[in-house]
Amino acid sequence: MTRKTFPLTNRNLRDNFAYLTQDNKTTGDTKGFVSAQRFIDTVVALSKQLPSDKQHIINLCGNRYLFTVVLCASVLKNQVNLLPSNRNIATQKRLSERYNNTYVIHDGSETDPDLLAIDLDKEGISDIQTVNEIPEIDVDQLAAISFTSGSTGDAKPNEKIWRTFVDSTIINSHYMLPKSTETIQLLATVPAQHMWGLETSVLMALFANICVVDSKPLFPQDIQTLIETLPAPRMMVSTPVHLRAVVGSNLKFPKLETVLCATSPLTQELATQVEALFSTQMREVYGCSEIGSMAIRETAHTDIWDKFDGIHFDQQTSNQILAHTEHVKESATLGDFIELLNEQQFRLKGRTDDMIDIAGKRGSLNEINKVLLSFPELIDGIVFFPPQDRPIPRLVAIVAIKDGISKKQLADHFREYLDPAFIPRPIIQVEKLPREENGKLPKQALLRFYQELIKN
Repeated sequence: MTRKTFPLTNRNLRDNFAYLTQDNKTTGDTKGFVSAQRFIDTVVALSKQLPSDKQHIINLCGNRYLFTVVLCASVLKNQVNLLPSNRNIATQKRLSERYNNTYVIHDGSETDPDLLAIDLDKEGISDIQTVNEIPEIDVDQLAAISFTSGSTGDAKPNEKIWRTFVDSTIINSHYMLPKSTETIQLLATVPAQHMWGLETSVLMALFANICVVDSKPLFPQDIQTLIETLPAPRMMVSTPVHLRAVVGSNLKFPKLETVLCATSPLTQELATQVEALFSTQMREVYGCSEIGSMAIRETAHTDIWDKFDGIHFDQQTSNQILAHTEHVKESATLGDFIELLNEQQFRLKGRTDDMIDIAGKRGSLNEINKVLLSFPELIDGIVFFPPQDRPIPRLVAIVAIKDGISKKQLADHFREYLDPAFIPRPIIQVEKLPREENGKLPKQALLRFYQELIKN
């Protein structure tokens, strides 16, 4: 018989559900561990406080524990979480125009003055009482709408029902988590609003043996301090941008059971450095907003990806793969060239919009960016092919490099590996790139940034 409901969490109520890095005045909890029982009690209390005449909620909470409380409280209220890729007021306005009866809930963000906004930092959650039973949620209830980062264009909505959250997390946990019966303390450097952060640092706390850390540390020193605070076993969810900064910090870090990475390409060199730094197993995850996580590899040791159970790739044309799975209603056309090796394994060969033609020579942006990422003194950077009105178009590199390193040294590095046609001209040096909190660099944001740079 097909189940009609799934519980809000399948955790034992005595389990450690979250670790608070400081006292939380919103919930009245002190620094340290929060049990699954206390979490459920808080969710039920907040659900009673949410406005009953609203249908959609823009969840902007930066504190990961509060984000999870809001997500579950709104689902319990039968409201849909809207998960934007940024916190901009313009984005909030667009969402409210697109979705009826929308309001914002946050913990200190700037909000659209035309929208009802609940600041949990000021209003708190009142009348938290012990709940005897874990609430059940209809499996087909729409729980959230996530949005792509727009790295290849405008953001697209992706609807997620409760069954998708439950089933995908069970599969993801099997492939991503260490084989351990102990509760693992999970630290994430990515926001909960992005699918990568949502799948790992929120849903795994609900449906796997994970205790999630409430904060999102940014700087290597903060990451080091927080990891040292947490009891073992510990793991981290991050991005190549954050990991590059951590490796380049020359700090020493405690052992982690595993490090998971996604959102942009990870080089074999960086993966090897991460494994040595944390005495760990470094695993990279492949996925998309429409389907979620789909495959995994140990990047330090192989370029072959292993698909998750239940994920299917159908070859549509020589350059087009359609991905689908039972726990997501719609299929998705992948934006990557994929070499299928067998039913379970494949290689990535670059983006479908990856090939460029300069002076009659064809090249791969993916391979050129690999050369950039192999420059030891790079902090962050990208090579791209902006629209330009000139007889022979050129690639452009926008980079942040370490103090004392010149653009000429980077140009010499390019010359060592690339045909002259593919050496970026110009190389533009900046302090940082306009990446989103999730580590992605949307195409339109990059082009706007480039236009501003060449004006000055």
